[in-house]
Amino acid sequence: MTIHPAVDIATDQTLLVYQDRPVVPFSSWLADALATFAKERRGLQVVTPTESRITFPLRTLLSRPQARWVVEEPDGSGGHYDGLSGLPLVWDESSGYVPKETPNDPRPDARAADGTTASTPAPTFLDQSAVLGSHLIIDVTVVHPATDALVLGAAAEALTRTFTGTPPGGWGTSEPALSSWDRTALTDMCRHRAPQQTWLTFVGPGGDARPSIGTQRVSRVVSGVKEKITFAVAYAEDEEPALHRLEDIVQDLASQGTLQTLTAHRLPGRPDLTYEPHVPSVPTPVGLALGPEPAAETGLDHVLESPAQGHLLGPRAQPAVWFPLGDGNTPEGWLRFVSLMNHLAPSGARTT
Repeated sequence: MTIHPAVDIATDQTLLVYQDRPVVPFSSWLADALATFAKERRGLQVVTPTESRITFPLRTLLSRPQARWVVEEPDGSGGHYDGLSGLPLVWDESSGYVPKETPNDPRPDARAADGTTASTPAPTFLDQSAVLGSHLIIDVTVVHPATDALVLGAAAEALTRTFTGTPPGGWGTSEPALSSWDRTALTDMCRHRAPQQTWLTFVGPGGDARPSIGTQRVSRVVSGVKEKITFAVAYAEDEEPALHRLEDIVQDLASQGTLQTLTAHRLPGRPDLTYEPHVPSVPTPVGLALGPEPAAETGLDHVLESPAQGHLLGPRAQPAVWFPLGDGNTPEGWLRFVSLMNHLAPSGARTT
């Protein structure tokens, strides 16, 4: 008996969905399956052939814990690998597809007879044929007071307008996002679902506008209503991302008094904002912002003493702090990011 039309296999811990199509989105069927089994806290694995690509919203979901993009090897061997990391996978009756372990030695650096390790990417994953440009990925968290007058979606609209010149064209709880952009309707739906959280996606206007897309999770928190947004905008191979506009969006959100944090990364990516199961697209940090409240709680003087040069933006009485970390073309961005996070972290919570 099928437990859900979208689910092909259900293990004790995981739902597996097989998709054989050129581009796999986060469809309404997938959304409904996740909602149906949300209380059981089962993971999600989407299994595709190597020729398939996935959309940005689905990639965002499959990057979370207990989720995985499983790719079938094209040689008919029955092998599988992780579409985001390239790690070889094997079948587990309880958990679905899991990372392969070297026989008799579970350490990730242990070598098998063929010289590979459990952390050696599958050869198919290392193939790359597409011409890549750049994706600018921006993660934003904003928190609003929970009032009857609250209208959500301002941050998503500001991001899209800043980087494409126009507001979003549509939104929805799955792909394709068929509803015309309407912040009031979006707010009404989230309010109706509260206190349960709401996940949704929004897309750029299309046409000649620069490709953009984002996801947004709305939830109730002690301090009000939180919007957690991940936004992506694409640039062609011969274009440089508009990194100078990051300061503009920090200034905008800080002036609204809602900004908590913002991080921005650059990574190689297709101009159409879809992802192939080949070659790891490693993101490099290009900037980080602390909103007015987190900056004040950390101590503004301490924040400004960081190894990265910070810029005050927003209201003078309680500003945000913006840290540019480079252009994303070299690994130094990660070194600056780690150094900054170590400086900002509470004692005992530092990384190496």
